[in-house]
Parts: sequence; C-alpha cells; structure tokens
Amino acid sequence: AVVSTQSTGANNEAIQKQAVSAGNMNKTLLEENSALKKSSEGKEDLLEEIKQMEELKDQVKAAERKAEQSKADAEAMRKQSENLTMEYDRLLIEHQKLQDTVMPTDKKDE
Repeated sequence: AVVSTQSTGANNEAIQKQAVSAGNMNKTLLEENSALKKSSEGKEDLLEEIKQMEELKDQVKAAERKAEQSKADAEAMRKQSENLTMEYDRLLIEHQKLQDTVMPTDKKDE
C-alpha cells in the first residue's frame, strides 16, 4: 500500500507538473495569438489603405483622361472657330463683290 501511495503521489505530482506546464503553454499561446491579432489588424489597415490608394490612382487616371479629352475638344472647337471666322470673312468679301457688281458705285458722279 505504501508503494501504491508513493506511486499515486508521483502520478499526482507528474499530473500537477503537466497541468502547470499546460497552463504555461496556454498562457504563451494566448499571448502569441493576441500579438498575431494585433499584427494582422495593422496589416488589414495597411491593406485597406493600399486599396484606397489604388482607387485614388484609378480616379486620378480617369480625371487625367477626362482632362486630355477636354483639351482635345477645346482644340477642336478653337480650330472650328478659326475656320468659321475665315469662312465668314470670305463670305463678307464675296457679298461685297456681288453688291459692287449689282450696284456699282460711281465716284465720278459724287
């Protein structure tokens, strides 16, 4: 019975050491898990910021394309305006020539 009691006491001591060891391991794992969560939160924030930067880059590119298109449209309108002005001047000259043909001005009579 003494051997059995010593054996039981040794078993209890071994079990207690295992329990303490398991408790320490659990504490270590919880700390590591907490550190990993904090680390991943920072990474998630960073990933979100990167995603926002990519969206902003896309918006800038779209705005640049719009600006280039507007510039091209403005240039086309400027050329069209120049052409209309030249055509208007040509028509004024033609109109004056036709008026001179139909109603010649005789400066000798004045």
